[in-house]
Amino acid sequence: MNGRNLQEARINPLVRSSLLLVLVAAGMLAVACGGNGDATRDGAAVRVVATVPIIGQFAGRIAGPDAEVTTLIPLGVDEHSFQPSTTVARTVAEADLALVNGYRLEEALLSIVVQNVRDGVPVVAVARGIEPLAGGHDEEDDHADEDDHADEAPAASDGAVDGEVFAEGDPHFWLDAQHAVRYAENIRDALVALDPDHAHGYGERADALIAELRALDAELRESLAVIPAERRKIVTFHDAFEYFAGAYAFEVIASVAPANPNQAASAAAIAGIIATVRDAGVPTIFREPQYSGQSLDLIAQESGTAVAVLYSVPTDDVPTYAEMMRANARALVEGLSP
Repeated sequence: MNGRNLQEARINPLVRSSLLLVLVAAGMLAVACGGNGDATRDGAAVRVVATVPIIGQFAGRIAGPDAEVTTLIPLGVDEHSFQPSTTVARTVAEADLALVNGYRLEEALLSIVVQNVRDGVPVVAVARGIEPLAGGHDEEDDHADEDDHADEAPAASDGAVDGEVFAEGDPHFWLDAQHAVRYAENIRDALVALDPDHAHGYGERADALIAELRALDAELRESLAVIPAERRKIVTFHDAFEYFAGAYAFEVIASVAPANPNQAASAAAIAGIIATVRDAGVPTIFREPQYSGQSLDLIAQESGTAVAVLYSVPTDDVPTYAEMMRANARALVEGLSP
């Protein structure tokens, strides 16, 4: 073996060792970035965006320390007319999971969510599995939305958008506390599917929330039992309380804005509600704080009724779901009891 060959024989093992170290390091990096890392971004907590405060609150309870939850629509803001800022799209684009109500509740926000989530990121309707009532937007708005959104779901996330996101039906499911239980179950299932390493924690925290919601449902039924059957008639500003009425044995006999809360009621519609209130002998009608109460004040003045507040969404006055539902029960008892 000459001097050159001897030198190559001594160098080649060093080269081979160096290459081996590079390959091992690359393999370790691939393992770190693979597996569950696609969902958790290299081991960081998963990022969740929730459209409305109730979903954000439930998701935050279930996520605990294992996921970061950001709510897009602020507390007390009308979800039907919310105008997103430019930062919303960026927040959505950074998320690993998007939680929406379903059935077009969030209107202007939905297109931003489905168009800005990364490929493969689930857009989960937390109301999925609940049988919807008829309602929601009026027919003209429905057709406009169908045109606007016809191609959104297929274009986003390779089919990761739930079919219920743009489905037809009344979207106000959460005003029945039993439906709120389904919200919690769907949020838990979405988190577990995304981040199975923390499934136990998600399950335990969801169980605790579900127990609270079931206890709240029983509490509401007991509180409302004092209202006689003949006085369980509700007049509201917008048609958000059909699920509440069905769950707790009320009847919504009129709504000022039955189709779209952002459309002004006609004089004829207001006159009809005044007649309905007089004929039914309703002692109190109910406004919602996120909407103008002018029409209801006129109806109350002409029909001789009182005006009280029902909440369809949490506000600064009733910032949590439980506080909102308890406030509604108190308002109904005070407003409708003999």
